Amino acid sequence: MAHHQPEDLFSVNARGLKPSAIEAIHKLLEQPGMRSLAGAWPDPLVFQTDEIAAIIAELLDKQGDQALQYGSTRGQPVLRQALADMASTQLGFECSPQQILVTSGSAQGLDLACRLFIDPGDVVLVGLPSYFGATATIASHGGINVGIPLDEQGIRTDLMAEKILTLQKEGKRLKAAYVIPNFQNPSGVTMSARRRTELIDLAERFQFMIFEDDPYGELRFEGGHLAPLATLDTSGRVIHFHSTSKTFSPGMRVAWVAAQAPVIDRMERLKQASDISTNSLSQLVLLELIRSGRLQGGIERNRAHYRGKRDLMLGLMDQHFPKEVHWTRPSGGFFTFVTLPQDMNSDDLLIDALEQSIAYVSGPSFFVDGSGQNSFRLSFSQASVEDIEAAIPCLAGLIKKRL
Repeated sequence: MAHHQPEDLFSVNARGLKPSAIEAIHKLLEQPGMRSLAGAWPDPLVFQTDEIAAIIAELLDKQGDQALQYGSTRGQPVLRQALADMASTQLGFECSPQQILVTSGSAQGLDLACRLFIDPGDVVLVGLPSYFGATATIASHGGINVGIPLDEQGIRTDLMAEKILTLQKEGKRLKAAYVIPNFQNPSGVTMSARRRTELIDLAERFQFMIFEDDPYGELRFEGGHLAPLATLDTSGRVIHFHSTSKTFSPGMRVAWVAAQAPVIDRMERLKQASDISTNSLSQLVLLELIRSGRLQGGIERNRAHYRGKRDLMLGLMDQHFPKEVHWTRPSGGFFTFVTLPQDMNSDDLLIDALEQSIAYVSGPSFFVDGSGQNSFRLSFSQASVEDIEAAIPCLAGLIKKRL
């Protein structure tokens, strides 16, 4: 009888999983002395640690039974009401508490949506470039990521329309488009109001869903608020994912999904089979921060903090980077995206940078079509001011050597 190793029994899906770029970033950040412009994480300096500690102590004293117990799969009812109120007053779209599902991070929300809508072989349109965590989730459910180029106004809806017609001719089934309209990861660009309307129109015309991921929208540094796609939706095609990881705490793992009630009902069943419920204590902490106004106060401090680091990074790039290099100028969020001359490889440059203890994320991780070899993402969110001041001039020197 043949002896089988556990890996011989892996599912077809598991066998197809590739190493995550997120794992590689974690390893880079663990190296001592690394000046990392790679991690797209919040700066611990803005965490409301003392306030959260005080809230937790009070919750355990007064509501310990509830805070430490299993909760509703859909989420704490009082928190869902507070989130529905926020959606109306701050984001501009109406939804009831029954149209909200509290999830363990937006990553779980997208995973549930993929489980609900994506069959193996279904197509999901994504940006070129796009967040690799999302494209990996889509692929893990058998979805086929098809890339659509971006420009300074976001995803190219004209090219999207052309691609949809090609997919129809090829007999492929389009199920959804995944977009980050505000300060997109990794490009930093924001989808214009016109493109948002055009995307909604395309979803109506060709009958597909829109997965709207909005982890950075509240971190706008300048310009006016743009209506979420959920605001423009009149037929229930938009599933809105809203993370608190960038404004509250990534470690608390609280996010929420807003969609039509039948969609949320099914997602709730899928979540119940996955993890039963989201962390009760984290939900109650977030609720208290919302009720007291301290969440909004923290967001305003975050904006000022990250705006300062963005201005520092872009100013140093203007001063030191050669004219042959181009980069985006985000009006919010965590990143800028750099494009090198066509014949320069960002992976080769990264080898030089790592020798100088500087890290970034090379472009190909973000391009589902295998392109992007001459691009990379720089994150100003977690890096210290000192690391930005040291890394950007050094990186510029390495680029100049390769020109």
